Amino acid sequence: MLHILMGRARTGKSGRVLQRIAALGDSSQQILLVPEHASHVAEMDLCRVCGDTASRHAEALTFKLLASRVLGICGGSADVTLDNGGKLLTLQRTLTELAPSLRVYKRPSQRAAFLESLLAVMEELQAYAVSPEQLAQSVEQIEGESGDKLRDLALIYGIYLGKLHAPGRDARDLLEKLEENLEASGYIDNKDIFLDGFSYFTGRELNILRLLLRRANSVTVTLLGDTQERELFSESLRVRERLYALARDVGVSCEEEILPPAEAHGALDHIERCFFGTADEFTQPTDAVALYEASSAYSECEWVASQILKLVREQGYRYREITVTARDLDSYAGAIESVFARYGIPLYYAHRSDILKSPVLTLLLGALDAASGGFEYEDVFRCLKTGLAGLSMEECDLLENYALKWELRGAMWTREAPWTAHPDGYGADWTDEARARLEAVNALRARVQGAFLRLKQGVGGSGAAEKKVRALYDYLEEVNLPETLQAQTERLFAAGDAQRAEETAQLWGILCGVLDQFVEILGDATLDAEEFASLMRLILTQYSVGTIPVTLDAVNLCEMTRNDRHTVRALFLLGANDGVLPAAENRGGVLRDEDRAALEQHEIFLAPHGMEQFHLEIQNLYAALAQPTEKLTVSYPISDGKGAEKRPSFVIGRIARLLPPISVETESVDKEYRLSAKSTALEYAGEQIGGALWQYFEKQGDAKSALEAMRAASHYTRGRLSPGAVRTLYGDAVTLSASRMDKARSCHFAYFMRYGLRAKERTGAGFDAPQIGTFVHDVMENTLRAAKERGGLHALSEEALHELVRASIEAYIDRVLPDLNEKSARFQYLFRRLCAAVERIMDEVSEELKSSDFEPLAFELAFGADGQLPAITIREKNGTARVVGKVDRVDGWLHNGKLYLRVVDYKTGKKSFDLAELRYGLGLQMLLYLFTLKEEGQMLFGGHEIVPAGVLYTPAREPMLRCARDTEPEKIEKALKKELRRSGMVLEDPAVLQAMEHSALESPCYLPIAVKRDGAVTGSLASAEQLGKLSKYVDHILHEITQEVFAGNIDADPYARTPQQSACTYCEFASACHFENGCGSDRMEYIKATKNDEFWQYIDEVNGEGAHENG
Repeated sequence: MLHILMGRARTGKSGRVLQRIAALGDSSQQILLVPEHASHVAEMDLCRVCGDTASRHAEALTFKLLASRVLGICGGSADVTLDNGGKLLTLQRTLTELAPSLRVYKRPSQRAAFLESLLAVMEELQAYAVSPEQLAQSVEQIEGESGDKLRDLALIYGIYLGKLHAPGRDARDLLEKLEENLEASGYIDNKDIFLDGFSYFTGRELNILRLLLRRANSVTVTLLGDTQERELFSESLRVRERLYALARDVGVSCEEEILPPAEAHGALDHIERCFFGTADEFTQPTDAVALYEASSAYSECEWVASQILKLVREQGYRYREITVTARDLDSYAGAIESVFARYGIPLYYAHRSDILKSPVLTLLLGALDAASGGFEYEDVFRCLKTGLAGLSMEECDLLENYALKWELRGAMWTREAPWTAHPDGYGADWTDEARARLEAVNALRARVQGAFLRLKQGVGGSGAAEKKVRALYDYLEEVNLPETLQAQTERLFAAGDAQRAEETAQLWGILCGVLDQFVEILGDATLDAEEFASLMRLILTQYSVGTIPVTLDAVNLCEMTRNDRHTVRALFLLGANDGVLPAAENRGGVLRDEDRAALEQHEIFLAPHGMEQFHLEIQNLYAALAQPTEKLTVSYPISDGKGAEKRPSFVIGRIARLLPPISVETESVDKEYRLSAKSTALEYAGEQIGGALWQYFEKQGDAKSALEAMRAASHYTRGRLSPGAVRTLYGDAVTLSASRMDKARSCHFAYFMRYGLRAKERTGAGFDAPQIGTFVHDVMENTLRAAKERGGLHALSEEALHELVRASIEAYIDRVLPDLNEKSARFQYLFRRLCAAVERIMDEVSEELKSSDFEPLAFELAFGADGQLPAITIREKNGTARVVGKVDRVDGWLHNGKLYLRVVDYKTGKKSFDLAELRYGLGLQMLLYLFTLKEEGQMLFGGHEIVPAGVLYTPAREPMLRCARDTEPEKIEKALKKELRRSGMVLEDPAVLQAMEHSALESPCYLPIAVKRDGAVTGSLASAEQLGKLSKYVDHILHEITQEVFAGNIDADPYARTPQQSACTYCEFASACHFENGCGSDRMEYIKATKNDEFWQYIDEVNGEGAHENG
């Protein structure tokens, strides 16, 4: 007998079913069949209504649980039953095998999203009991694009099902097995069956219902609907007609009971009756319905949390009597969980967590990708940083720094020999600390090397899938993953985080199931390493973990279409925006509406679509609005996360029209709802320190530490370091080098980060600009020194010079690059090009020195503790600075008993001498060295009186010219000479200029000067008097830098030429600085273009006033 129980929302359908089960009691056996998402609530309802004896006569099942019961009797419960991961893998193999025979899917995508869509079609065909033969026969007559697609799908479907039901394996869908074995099992014979909460039934479920009608004592089905509202409840009425047809086919009687709605009293009853009916107005004042407009989804969640707390505190609600729902819950769930935790509201979110985001899957996939993909940096450390591979975070950091420095990959991770390269990169000195670090790094690598090697041997190359799965399982066992997960689960339970503990406890079982299914489906198949990793990743996309509620009293959060429809005291419906509520149809997927329509013409009916789907959407909306018995709140944001406008749904306007006394409440500017919870109220108080709320918390006395922290934070600026902090970071005497001085002048905060905190970017040990510069400097220094020992460049032929260059290069290779032959072919090629470039650079320097009376006197002349000259000491009241450094080359010319010196700096980049930078205190390096040599170098250079002759930047690079292909060689030569001209400042003395370059007074080629037609020399010149003033100015800047460092200045005050070209442009500390020009002490210091006259006038002003203000 079939009994249809039909009624509108809140007419007591579920209650009637439960009462009937309780009334039957032990006189019969009852089964309550419910949808999957409602099973837990149904079990609680049975226990609540039937009491302690419920389990003797009644059970709450889903169709899948019923299948498990039946297969446990008939056999088959131990058969391999593939879950979504196994099915997806089976489908992928089916598609790969069939591809050459298909038309539309001849080159199918291997992306998980496409395969999931295709699997959804296979599942839908199974759910609606469509056989491969029926599908193939029907689609033969369908023409056009739909026909081609459907014929491909029919072929795929047939082979796919064949693989599921292969010899020795029955991995078909559970419901298909249930239909096949239900009658033979006798499990439902003479039982009373109740189906509650279903919106519609699939074809397979209808077939099972047919068997239930045939063998059960009675079948009762509840339907949401009303025969008088045929449009609103069209889907329920369609299901009703199918149930009548089933009863007729089976030959059983059918009774229908329409439950009458209760008499309407309040606003909620009015909405239930009229929302989709006549627009009658409810004019009585009411607080049962509220409409709210929020500025954003996050603010909306905060306001809802405050209202829930108000209901619990002031009206005696229990949390479990409140439901929060949304049509697009995915976009709200994260914010709701975060906000409710801050407001102290217990929450149960009935969802399944994606395990791909868990550390366990990160470990597995990272290790697999590393072993199959050549141990790339990202894969290795994605695995190691999970904390599950046997290394702590600190140990991972140490190992990662070394791997990044030397770009380690491939066999470097699995070889037996230890790593030998310096932890700090090319050319670094081997100290005891460096050797200890390298030893520690090798010890850490040894702890992961063995497991990585065995995994590589197991999954690498081509081989059977089963062998690769075994290697992966052995790796997980070797890193003690089961024990680690067990320990994590226990810790989470002990910490009170039961939901995460439950999720963690499921992971090992899921992993083992995945590996078992992989072997079951592909055990003998031959796969290469990359294909194995790809398929493993594909199958793992299908898994998630779920939990039951971990507390009895919690707000229920659920997606609107998965709501169990039980009445609740209060319901909050969030996200009531146009296009979201009701949801615009966006079926997409493999089957379009026209494909489904074509199938329906051949009597193949699948899931609701088009208007049927829209009617279901409207019915779900109706059910949600009718669910609360005391309080309905509908809210919406007016903007999305990017600030784009969002409009309210028609639901808002409809409710406002039905209930004229209520209006839409809008969010206040102060957001006073934050006062509902202590944590957010404290934040609110912190915005008005000393205000009424602040004073309230002070009187309470239980938030003292938070108030003190906020008060202190309100005064925070970038500030200054205390004298104690300065000495802790820099010591009693700060060491300054050229780069440190420039950093201090370019931005005090950057100086503090780099030399105070010693922060620095993690960079690879690539042979890039700094290393190239070091190499070029080294070769040029040693070549020129060797040339001097042979009588100078004048005495050397070009070939002899090149021999010296090559000897210097070989010495550098032996010292710094002993493993050059082990480097990549690309590295060796680029290094050979660099060597050839150095030869050409030396040729150019040689030509310059051969045309000059100045000769190199010193190379790499060092100032400092271990140098030929002492450090330059700057003493101030608050501290002492010692300037150290090296001069690339010092050239000299002895004339009339005086030694004229010039300082030469090799530049592999495009650095040039700039008066504007000098004015700002940048680029003082060479001038400082020059003036120091005047004071300290007399004994070093034979006791002669020293006269500063100038400073020069010498290009140590091959210039790149942009010229047309047909440019004349003479023009190219001229352009080259222009690019290679030195920059700097030289003494304005004709004899000195001519000594520097013999043709200086006629046609200078190298010096930064020019000769006018009248013979006047112009350019970057300075008289002896001006150089004296400049020496005084440099000394002033050094004292100023020393004062600022010891005063603890850490202002973010970067120099800039334009807003787009500043010290911030490529600053490595930008993420720590958060510079805001004009905010607090943050300011941009602009370097102004400076003419020669302006520069010397400025120097006079500074030297005369004794104070420096950058202008």
